[in-house]
Amino acid sequence: MENNARIAVLLRQIAALLEEQGVAFKPAAYRRAAKVLDELTRDVSDFKDVKELEALPGIGESIAKKIQEYLKTGRIAALDKLLGMQGGIPPALMEVEGLGPKRARQLQMALGIQTIADLMKAAEAGKLNGLPGFSETMQQKILENAKRVSERVRRFPREEVKDDVAALLKKIRGVEGIEQCEVAGSFRREKETVGDIDVLVVTKSAKNVSDAIAELSIVRDVVAHGDKKLSFDLQSGIRVDIRFVKRDQWGAALLYFTGSKEHNIALRKRAIQRGWKLNEYGLFEGEKIIASREEEDIYKALSLPFVEPLKRTDVLP
Repeated sequence: MENNARIAVLLRQIAALLEEQGVAFKPAAYRRAAKVLDELTRDVSDFKDVKELEALPGIGESIAKKIQEYLKTGRIAALDKLLGMQGGIPPALMEVEGLGPKRARQLQMALGIQTIADLMKAAEAGKLNGLPGFSETMQQKILENAKRVSERVRRFPREEVKDDVAALLKKIRGVEGIEQCEVAGSFRREKETVGDIDVLVVTKSAKNVSDAIAELSIVRDVVAHGDKKLSFDLQSGIRVDIRFVKRDQWGAALLYFTGSKEHNIALRKRAIQRGWKLNEYGLFEGEKIIASREEEDIYKALSLPFVEPLKRTDVLP
């Protein structure tokens, strides 16, 4: 969910900048909203307006409007204004965990650092250690966090990560309590590059399974840990999002999280033409569920042949 992750980063930037100004209460609200987006089990762009976003816990009208603004324009004007008020701190530096406005400005002034690449180069050369407030331990931690930012914006060649994905699925399927497990997203659609790995899991013991997966040796850093979603980085650096779903919603969830977004929109439009609703929980007529258990059931209900994942575009057969 690239939109969710990106907007969560921006909301945390706003929180840090407001905190720098001594603003009370608001920073905590922005951080809570960022956490909600991190743990959201659907792409935030699926919410059609501010009112729908406000229905989410921790999302008020002001933050909902900023989310909509980003989805429409790719920017948040309030964040741009805050960055300008802080003397033009390079926005990229604000994405590095542990590097708040004060330290970012300090690095900019002392070392001329403007980009993540500049920061990594300076840290690797040992130039941060010795600056006021910077220790060797902090320098190493900032370097590690800067590398993670680089990984987040990188797309990985499918061939480069396919062995990791196979190993991950094997380990997950070996966890007690797993009933079903499958990779989704762009990897399942066999795209040449992938930004992250989406995995769906069916289990009756989501909390225990989530805890067990988080302890696997292949896991590097856990960033969200719950009984609906577990997010972490593999040792290779690629982000993994695991979502725990009910068995009778498996097909709808697999279809939704496989994508593409354009294919999902085309299917939803076909459902709407029949007076139905399609989402990650199933195909519905009012409150009555028409299909959800398997992907094939949904295509059949919509009078469509099954579409293989790699052919899921905006054009329906």
